Amino acid sequence: MPKIERNETVPARRVPATIVDEATGEEVRVSSIFFGVAMLIAILVATAAWMGGSLSQIGTRFGGFIDDTARMAGLHVRDIRTPGLEAYPALSEEVRAAAMIEPGENMFRADPYIIRHRVEATQKVLNVRVHRLWPGQVLILAEPSQPVALWHDGRDWKVVDGLGRLLPDVAAEDHGGLLRLAGRDAAIAAPALVEALANTPDLESRVAVATRVGERRWDLRFVNGVTVRLPEDADMPQALQRLARLQVRTALTQRPVEMIDLRSAGRIYLKPSEEAALSRGPIRASEKT
Repeated sequence: MPKIERNETVPARRVPATIVDEATGEEVRVSSIFFGVAMLIAILVATAAWMGGSLSQIGTRFGGFIDDTARMAGLHVRDIRTPGLEAYPALSEEVRAAAMIEPGENMFRADPYIIRHRVEATQKVLNVRVHRLWPGQVLILAEPSQPVALWHDGRDWKVVDGLGRLLPDVAAEDHGGLLRLAGRDAAIAAPALVEALANTPDLESRVAVATRVGERRWDLRFVNGVTVRLPEDADMPQALQRLARLQVRTALTQRPVEMIDLRSAGRIYLKPSEEAALSRGPIRASEKT
């Protein structure tokens, strides 16, 4: 009788998962990686327990070690200078305090980007630049914010600087000769108006109040009561130049007019004062420029 052989299937052994290092061609078992990570965590926890603290304390102590090493290598802050503020000692000290960097600190911690933003946050200086001069000097270059106008916020007068920012701790009564502003968004838009008026000094000295209209243009109230309606901001400098030329030739702002409208390109519309209207009758005036 023939013998029947049985084929029994032997279960295959699972091959451990591996990762091939492309640089060396060696195989690394994934289980070995997990084991190594687990061992590293265990060592860190054990070290923290041995030092009587937490992982955050390890980081703090390591940071202190790095700072000590930097000082031993001579890479620490020795001097903090504020060029441009020599004539303003109180402001210079305030800038130093805002920088939050002290002599003896690690130079690598004196991050120029962070220091610049800290100093700018004081809103008392302009054009801030910060440089690290190795091995141990920090330069904070800045210019004091200059008041250029006074803005009435509905309750009080506030001092505005050349960037349209409100200057804290600056008394408005100490700057009574500045241009006065009113209206929403007036402080932010002030620098462009101040610059344009500076280029027309004959007009600048006659302006009593500048009122912001619709957050896009200005009305100027002159000291003699004449109102000048300016076009939108993009065309405002050119309109003032046109008015300045007419002022030189015709003394337009001293004529018996109540309103001068510059909002139409190439034309100037005049509204006569009540006295002029009664004596001469209604006038509809326009002048090509």
